[in-house]
Amino acid sequence: MKYFDTNTFTKMNGSPSNNNPTQIFVHHSGGTDANPLADTSEHTAKGMELWHLGKGWDGLGYHYVIHKNGDVWRGRPEHRNGAHAVGYNTKSIGICLAGNFDATLPTQAQIESLKELMLEVKSRHDISAIRPHRSVANKTCYGNRLGDTWAADLLNDVPSTDQLGTCESEKAEIKKLKGQVKLLVGYIIKLISK
Repeated sequence: MKYFDTNTFTKMNGSPSNNNPTQIFVHHSGGTDANPLADTSEHTAKGMELWHLGKGWDGLGYHYVIHKNGDVWRGRPEHRNGAHAVGYNTKSIGICLAGNFDATLPTQAQIESLKELMLEVKSRHDISAIRPHRSVANKTCYGNRLGDTWAADLLNDVPSTDQLGTCESEKAEIKKLKGQVKLLVGYIIKLISK
């Protein structure tokens, strides 16, 4: 896999290890404060790095950022703690996909890069879980259009409606609506038969 390096990666690459990754957290760049459903597909690793520096951080908080075209940018080196999942930054790898998956879906190029990247990370570390950021934070991250197991399922080649962006609550609602439609069709057939 070809990587592009941020200034954060260059600055931290030779520094001592303080991260023992056992999990991967997948993020999306999300919406904006002004518009939570804003299209953020133009977000870049360098732009996110500047935003994080502006917050007083050491650099980009993620270990990797995947642009819409599938390019993979290295942020913090894997041996360095992240700044992406409070309480898990010294035991995880953070991967952020550019875009707002409350409103859209990842591109095929992003999905392919994410799969390849997660396989590479797993080959270097004893990773026990791949999780959305929302599993440890009060956020929608990696987006409501993607189910909780979407990223992990990519490595299992499990075809599921989660890969199409259907959440568990939506699946239950669809099942309920199908039942109601079946009842209505039954009533209509009875009315027509009379």
